[in-house]
This record gives sequence, structure tokens and C-alpha cells, in this order.
Amino acid sequence: MFNSVYFPVQYIYAQSTFIISRMNELFNKPLNQLTEEEKNQLSEKQKKALKALIGSKPSVAFSKATLNDCIRPDGLALNIDYVSVKAPTIHIPVDFPEPTATAHLCESLARIEKVWVLDNEKACRIVIDAILTDVLLNESNEQLLGFCEVQNDWEGPGFVYTGNVDYMLGSSKTKSVDTMDSFLLVVEAKKEWPDDAVAQVLCEAGCLLKKRLAAGKETPVFAVLTNGLLFRFFAIDTNGVVYSSEVELLKIGRDGTYNSSTSLSEILRWFTWFIASIKSVSPRASSEDLTAEKIGDSLTQLRSCFGPKKPTSSKKIKIQK
Repeated sequence: MFNSVYFPVQYIYAQSTFIISRMNELFNKPLNQLTEEEKNQLSEKQKKALKALIGSKPSVAFSKATLNDCIRPDGLALNIDYVSVKAPTIHIPVDFPEPTATAHLCESLARIEKVWVLDNEKACRIVIDAILTDVLLNESNEQLLGFCEVQNDWEGPGFVYTGNVDYMLGSSKTKSVDTMDSFLLVVEAKKEWPDDAVAQVLCEAGCLLKKRLAAGKETPVFAVLTNGLLFRFFAIDTNGVVYSSEVELLKIGRDGTYNSSTSLSEILRWFTWFIASIKSVSPRASSEDLTAEKIGDSLTQLRSCFGPKKPTSSKKIKIQK
């Protein structure tokens, strides 16, 4: 029998792994999101351990996050000053090529628009799925893959963030989310636009950044917020400063089709530039042999695209075939 004085600490450490795995098995949700009914299914000892595990720090689910949760010093401590600025603070280099939408993507978008009522988040994902699939296929890079519903919990010094990310792009030889240090792009699908969703995508990307930094990966991460019609692009540098684009609106072209849509081309250009940037700084995502010097040069060029001023050109970041 445990000594009553030492029981709480000893039991918590001895049973924490079991409780976490058991909760994942029974409820498939973070511990701090258990309902009272689910908690009642635990034994008294498990309840005590559960309270000790999740009761010491406040937490928030990504879907409930606010801008204050983004900036709190005991959590992500992001600098979101640029987020509220109307002018864009992240810019695609002017000489970065504009991709051409494939005929398949244009036809798919037209078909979706014709037969689907895009009035909720699940329906909007049909459009996002089509665009992301086209982007990944056009890059022809086996190192980069897309994953859905990726668990992305992170615990800060005094605050915890929990939940899944709708889409995450990165590198994985095993086609599994084996380590977060190989992922650099978060995509969040939200029907609500924009205020209620900005905090969520920034917290998701911020948690990814923190995990990469903990793994020694000193590179920015990228994020996209979209409802399938509106798109906004973000980058978070290693110092926690968030940069953002203007909102891009997806619409058909002058001839009434997506084949002539300049807005679709611009949205694809953003995704393509993000992926090209990922490849230029991440050895696992790149098909090239990236040296420390190459990565350093690419980071310098990438960071020249952050901030209020628009760069004139970029020679370092290129589309890898």
C-alpha cells in the first residue's frame, strides 16, 4: 500500500502513461476535454491522477482559442501586431512564377460549385481538398505529403493548447505523422470568417513552431486560413512574430470558368511559394542536398519577404522539379 504522504506524486508518475493511453482508447480526445460523464467512468485513484495531470495548468482547445491565447506569455507568446494591419506584411517575391491551374482542377471546382451547397465547414473542405491535392501533385515531390486531422497539442510554461489540425503538410518516409519537426505548413478550414478563426489557425501554427524549435529546427512555419472561398496566408518566424497576407478571394474568370481565373492562379502561387520555401529550408522536404550554408541563404532571402515592405526579387527560392 502507498504511503499516504507520498502516494499522490508516486501514483501520478506511475499511472500517467496508463491513464493517457486509456483515455485515448476510450474517448479519443484530450484529457482536458473529457465530459463529466466520461470522468465518472474512471476509478477514484484515476480521478485523482487525472486531476493532478490536467489541473495544474489552464488550457484551451484550438477551436475555442482567442487572440489573447495567442499572445499570453505563459503560452505561445506570439507577436500578432501585424495581423491587424490592413496592409500585407508577407509578400511573394515579384519574380516568383505564377503557376497555371490544371484543367483537372478547373473542372473539379466547376463540378463542385454546380452540385454542392457550400454552406458549412465540411462542404467547404471539398474545395480545399481539390486545391491542396492539385498543389501537391504539381510539385511532383515524394518528400511532401498532406495529412488530415493531425493532433497538435502543446504545453507551454503555464498554459496548454489542445486539438487537431485540419491539414498539415510535411515530409514523412513512413506516410505517418512520425515527428512534427518535418512539418511546416498548417491549413485550417473554417466556415466562420475571419475574426473567430484567425486565433485558431495561429495557435495551431504556433504549437507546430514550438515543437520544431524544441527539435532544433530554427525555421519559420506557414499557415493558411480558408473557407474555400476566402484565403489568408501567414508565416510565423522563430521569434514568434506573425506576418500575414491580404485576403484572397477565389472567383471565376472573365469567360465564366476557372480556366481564366486570375484569383485561382494567385492562390496557387501562394501555396506554391510556401512549398518552395519549405523545400529550401527543410532537408527532409527537399530533393536537393541542402547544406547549412544553403539553408542560411534561403532563410535570409525568405525573411526579406517578411514585413511591410515588398521585396523586388528573389533568386534563392526556386520551384524544385
